[in-house]
Amino acid sequence: MADDRTPVTGRLYVEALPGLVTLDVSPLVEDNVHDVLNLLMTDEFYDTFREIACAEPTVEHDGHTPERLAFEQLLAGLVERLSTRQALTGRQAVQVAQQMLRYAEPMVAAAERDTATLLRLATSPVREAS
Repeated sequence: MADDRTPVTGRLYVEALPGLVTLDVSPLVEDNVHDVLNLLMTDEFYDTFREIACAEPTVEHDGHTPERLAFEQLLAGLVERLSTRQALTGRQAVQVAQQMLRYAEPMVAAAERDTATLLRLATSPVREAS
């Protein structure tokens, strides 16, 4: 099946957190929430959503087992329709890559230092206390 979902456009923000680099894809999330709400109002998804939302727990099960499969199927159907890609111009892609590299390089260097220190400690002879 061909993927005909349209990539989302919009601003991206790169941020450094302790030990991580994050990419804020708010336009993608906002677009997807908008699409989910629209899809839930269609005949294709509305009835299934209402059945799951209004289902009463059953005595034979834990109250969630039958609904879980329906939930997973609804989730898969919605995800199939949503965009998973954020479109970037060439300039935006270069700017994001440069920011990510600038934030990530010190993290990689620190991790390599920590690994080298751990290896050195693990392979050095044990000294007895006097």
